[in-house]
Amino acid sequence: MSGMESNAEKTRRATWLLLGLVVPWLAAPVSAQEGRAPATARHTLWKVQGESNAVYLAGSVHVLRKENYPLAAPIEAAFSNSAIAVFETDIDALEDPETAQKIRGKGRLPDGETLRQQLSPEVYAAFAEHVKNAGLPERMFDPLSPSMAILSLAVIDLEKLGFDPEYGMDKYFFRRARKDAKQIVALETVEFQIGLATDFTREEGEMLMKTTLRDIDKLKQEFGDVLKAWETGNADELEKLLNEATQEAPVIFKRFVADRNRRWLPKIQELARGKENAIVIVGAAHLVGKEGVVELLKKRGLKVTQE
Repeated sequence: MSGMESNAEKTRRATWLLLGLVVPWLAAPVSAQEGRAPATARHTLWKVQGESNAVYLAGSVHVLRKENYPLAAPIEAAFSNSAIAVFETDIDALEDPETAQKIRGKGRLPDGETLRQQLSPEVYAAFAEHVKNAGLPERMFDPLSPSMAILSLAVIDLEKLGFDPEYGMDKYFFRRARKDAKQIVALETVEFQIGLATDFTREEGEMLMKTTLRDIDKLKQEFGDVLKAWETGNADELEKLLNEATQEAPVIFKRFVADRNRRWLPKIQELARGKENAIVIVGAAHLVGKEGVVELLKKRGLKVTQE
């Protein structure tokens, strides 16, 4: 973000932004000292029974640590047994330096405008306090839109906690899919995700800022609970912890979660009519709750069971 950053650093930060979009979907912080889930536990993994195949739905954590691998055996097996790997977007395209340039361009305010001018005094003061606590100068965020400013701050906070998308489930399985010559499918274009992260009205930008500031605080306080729920496949607890804050801001929840879930259904149903097994790897928040992919598929008559 600053002029001192290398192009590689700018590209990496841009990748972080789109891998997570907002804090509730970035990750559950994972501590090696917490230990792994018992072998008998359920997992954040569902199986859709197709006409002559299986489609697995794996709830992704976008950033992890090296010591979290290998993943639970049922998740690894679901990937190994699938000929098709489906991701939220094309991760190769996401890491293209041109993508970072596009994000920076769309995330900057017009000349003469500042972040402070886009927000109410109360919300800007809360943001400035978070920036101060992070040890960063406010001026580095001045030219950014509210959405880009808060997403950037969220990324920096996660970096300080030691998390890296290099060890996220998405990248881990994307690389393996390439190596194993699996068919790779993207549910969304990178251009769509850039718009998702940057195209906000002033009111929506303030709402995203306010909601995400609250989520940053919750993430630090409740990381143990989120980790346990993800590892043990506790869907009800995951929904509460990952989606509760955004459901209090329905416009944001609809934009980032509910609308996208519904757009993905036709592709998943198409996969279930195919002959080859497939695995769909998306953020865990997309799979849980009444508006999650699992329940929406059940309502369409598909048999879906948790593994």
